[in-house]
Amino acid sequence: LGLPGHGNEVPQTQTITLYDANDVNANFDGQSFAIRFTSKLNETFVTKPIAWSTDDTTLAEYIEDALLSLPNRVIDEVGVSVDSAIDANGVVIDISFIGVTNQGKQHKLEVLVDKCEDGCTPRRTGLLNLRTFSDTTLSTVEISTVGSHQSYECGRRGKCDRGNGLCRCFPGFTGDHCQMLTTL
Repeated sequence: LGLPGHGNEVPQTQTITLYDANDVNANFDGQSFAIRFTSKLNETFVTKPIAWSTDDTTLAEYIEDALLSLPNRVIDEVGVSVDSAIDANGVVIDISFIGVTNQGKQHKLEVLVDKCEDGCTPRRTGLLNLRTFSDTTLSTVEISTVGSHQSYECGRRGKCDRGNGLCRCFPGFTGDHCQMLTTL
């Protein structure tokens, strides 16, 4: 891991692994799921439905767009990669929190795979063929890389106004998260 403040910090990465009951990743095609994100203030946000694509790059783009579309810019930047090349390995989704609002340790993401229809939000088909029983390989969400960034309210360069959720920066700092120096 990198040393904070020395330019070699690493972001937290979470790895989601989803297994098809028949070890055929293409079986997820045409289905949808959602992801629940819990902020450091324990606020929960659920993405819009994410349509499954058998093309790894397209699925990564769908996931990234859904996470970046959460309200209040609760996630400001993520990197997403998907690998579904080997059916027996499941679909491996890596999500790295690389934005300034999501530095440091994050709560584990939750993948919402159940069907959600009338009266339920967000509406999704669910991942109906997800493996639910196995001695060794069930679907998981793991923190695969612990971030080396420190996560401080307003970057320790301001105070949070709890009334509106915005940072009130100390003199000499500006920006949504007091991340910019205004004077030397």
